[in-house]
Amino acid sequence: MIKKKSKERSFDQFARKYWEKLVNGILVPGERGCVPSEGEVLSVYNELKERHPECECIIVRTGKGSGEFFQQGDKIAGIRIVRQLGSVGSIEFCLSGNFHVRLEIEGFMPFFRTEANCDLTQTISNFENFIDNFPRYMEGLEQKKLEFEKNNKLEEMAKSGIQATVSQLLTPMGYRWDLVERERDFLLKIGGRGTRIEFTLNRKNFTTRVAELPDALGQIEILTKKLTFSMNIEIKK
Repeated sequence: MIKKKSKERSFDQFARKYWEKLVNGILVPGERGCVPSEGEVLSVYNELKERHPECECIIVRTGKGSGEFFQQGDKIAGIRIVRQLGSVGSIEFCLSGNFHVRLEIEGFMPFFRTEANCDLTQTISNFENFIDNFPRYMEGLEQKKLEFEKNNKLEEMAKSGIQATVSQLLTPMGYRWDLVERERDFLLKIGGRGTRIEFTLNRKNFTTRVAELPDALGQIEILTKKLTFSMNIEIKK
């Protein structure tokens, strides 16, 4: 029986890295100590609100006033832009003290990137590109998922074939065996007749090397018969 020593691969791990890479590419660090001015922040806010009316754009203010309109003493402390991504999540860019991008996708903990400063123009451009290309990102991820599932099925079929081949070969010869799946190869453990043997086999050479086992085991048996003590043999190739 095949025993899995490595952790089961998960498409969720791939998907998390996929979204993390995209989020990390949105926020572009700016020059140290060069913080966007109130005018630049307001300009970016107005332009984005005009180009993307579907975004929720909020001005973060200082001062005692509240409500929709500015009052005397109020100053712009930042902006907050939120875009709903259909029914699967949302993305947010916020400038208030520091800069952050936050992506929420159904089924995952939020993805978060923070910087003390940023290149506001380039970051907003990247933010808009993400919004515009989000359907394409989803399609690309779905295609990767289909490929992942297809490869998993092919691997499972291969494992079943490997297990059957080893069983048909070694069981009639009176050997006990275990086949342990590792990250990059298989470890075939063979026991019986006073000898314990371990073969390291990879997926590419498995068929060829298994076919060589009867001859190799025969030679090992001849060797062990001449010995007065038991031994363990490990074969790596």
